[in-house]
Parts: sequence; structure tokens; C-alpha cells
Amino acid sequence: MSEYVVGALITAAGAVLLFVLNRMFGTDSSASVANQWKEWSHEQGQRIIDERLRVDGLEQRVDELEKDLAAERESNRVLTQRNERQSSMLTSLIRWAILLRDEVVRLGGQVPPAPVEVENALTTLDP
Repeated sequence: MSEYVVGALITAAGAVLLFVLNRMFGTDSSASVANQWKEWSHEQGQRIIDERLRVDGLEQRVDELEKDLAAERESNRVLTQRNERQSSMLTSLIRWAILLRDEVVRLGGQVPPAPVEVENALTTLDP
């Protein structure tokens, strides 16, 4: 055999051997990379699901707090209106008591002593 034929056979055998080895180890490394990719992808998918559940829980809590806040604002509005009505009524009663006291004094009568709280309220609103 000539030197060229031997060289060609060695080169061909080397190429075939390299091809076979590459296929054997290349497939394993491709399978390994594919498995690693699948695991990573699954982990990322699970993290996304977990975060979405956490966000959904937080959004639900925000909705509950907004409803509670609206209810408290309504309750506060009702109580404020009630306080304003009571304050107005008490102011009117105190003014009426002042008028009665002045009328008793005008008619020459003695004004009965009032409790200290009432007397203090009358003197603060006395004209």
C-alpha cells in the first residue's frame, strides 16, 4: 500500500473514531444540559407560581383593608354627624337656660343654684 492510502485510511479512521466519540459524549453532555435546563426551568416556574400566590394574597389583603377603611370612614362620618347634632342641641339648651335665668332675675326671683358643670357652661356662653 502506498503511503497516501495508509494516510487516508488513518485519517478516515481518525475521523470515524472522532465522530463516534463525539456522538457518544456529545449526546451525554447534550442530555445533561437538557436535564439541567429542564430542572432550572421547573424551578423558575415554581418560583413564579409561588410569587404569584404571594402577590395574590397581598392583593386580597389590600382589598380587605380598603373595605375596612371605607367602613371606618362611614362610621366616622355617622359619629361626626351625631356629635354635631348633640353639640348643637346642647348649645341651644344652654342658651335657653341662660334666657330662663335672665327671665327669673328680671321677674325678681331667685335663681336656684346650678351644678358646677352647668354653671361653668352658662358662664362661658353668657352674653
